[in-house]
Amino acid sequence: MSDGKNNALSRLPIALFEQIVENLPTAVFAKETESFRFVFWNGFSEKLFGYSKDEVLDKTDYDIFSVELAEKYRQNDIEVLEKRELLDIPEEISHSASGESIILHRREIPIYDEEGSACYLLVISEDITERKNAHDSLTIANEAWQDTLGILRESQGKLIEAQKMASLGGLVAGIAHEINTPIGIGVTAASLLDQKISEFQQLYNSAKMKRSDLEKFLDTVAQSGSIISSNLDRAADLVRGFKQVAVDQSSEEKRVFALGPYLEDVILSLRPKLKQLKHDTKVVGDRTTEVESYPGAFSQIATNFIMNSITHAYDDEDEGNMVFEIHLDGREVTVEYTDDGRGIPEENLTKIFEPFFTTKRGEGGSGLGMHIVYNLVTQKLGGSIKCESTVGIGTKFTLKLPIANFQ
Repeated sequence: MSDGKNNALSRLPIALFEQIVENLPTAVFAKETESFRFVFWNGFSEKLFGYSKDEVLDKTDYDIFSVELAEKYRQNDIEVLEKRELLDIPEEISHSASGESIILHRREIPIYDEEGSACYLLVISEDITERKNAHDSLTIANEAWQDTLGILRESQGKLIEAQKMASLGGLVAGIAHEINTPIGIGVTAASLLDQKISEFQQLYNSAKMKRSDLEKFLDTVAQSGSIISSNLDRAADLVRGFKQVAVDQSSEEKRVFALGPYLEDVILSLRPKLKQLKHDTKVVGDRTTEVESYPGAFSQIATNFIMNSITHAYDDEDEGNMVFEIHLDGREVTVEYTDDGRGIPEENLTKIFEPFFTTKRGEGGSGLGMHIVYNLVTQKLGGSIKCESTVGIGTKFTLKLPIANFQ
């Protein structure tokens, strides 16, 4: 600024400066340094503290505020005079005439005369009560959100565990139902064989046995043995598949396994449910692909896909096709699950992975199946999932997963 402008400002009336300070939207007041009595108290100070000029001027802090506050202010004054520099207090609690708490940003600085002696203390107090309360409210809200997020994550884990146990319970119930057939056939064949052995023993003891009787008995033994053996093998295969899926569903262990055959075991474990319907469920593609990952997660994912299709894609009388297709691409495996059901409307595609979103509330849909799938794929398995669907044609889920999961 030029000397001419400085001179012009210096010639402005003192009354103008007083008017400017008087109308500032912040509290400005001054004390003289010998007795610490107030000599200036602007309009906003009156509004903020609730004391008029007549109540304040020529008084000290001890005449206006509580002893505790007055003592604190006196210590501030002494510190400013001793250090001869600005005292900046970002957050200070004061009280108005009505007893209301006020949060202030207080700045205090000494004013010197021509001889360099401090003659006044100038104080500027900015009311930050609303800003501070808003900040505190935001902090509290953020802490509450963090707490809620923690609860949601814990609940999510419990929901996944609950679904695991529900699936495991269904699996155990299915074992008894599914194994009953080969075991029943084997028992029938064994009973028939026992009966034929008893008849043959009687015939042998009567000394009336003919060559044709022996040949007939041997043929019966061979057929019964074959029936018993094949059905026991079938039961053993079922037990083996059920056992591995059951162990994986209740375990967090990571291991190396062939993805195609494992998905077939999962489908086999769902057979008690699937055999009541007319759907065809199969695994195609690269059946030799092995992954080092969490089979329990794959079991939950595959189960949820199939149950989701049964619940949402088809009616009970439909004959649907549900297919898992496996492709190997370097260190990544792609699993595509498709059904040829009714499809998902476009407005619902962005919502299917949201928790509790379902179009079958009260009809078997919990709204958690696809949400759990999404979390298992993206968090547990470290992959990605995408859904595409056309109404009236079907739905496809594409999973891209690392062959080796290093979580």
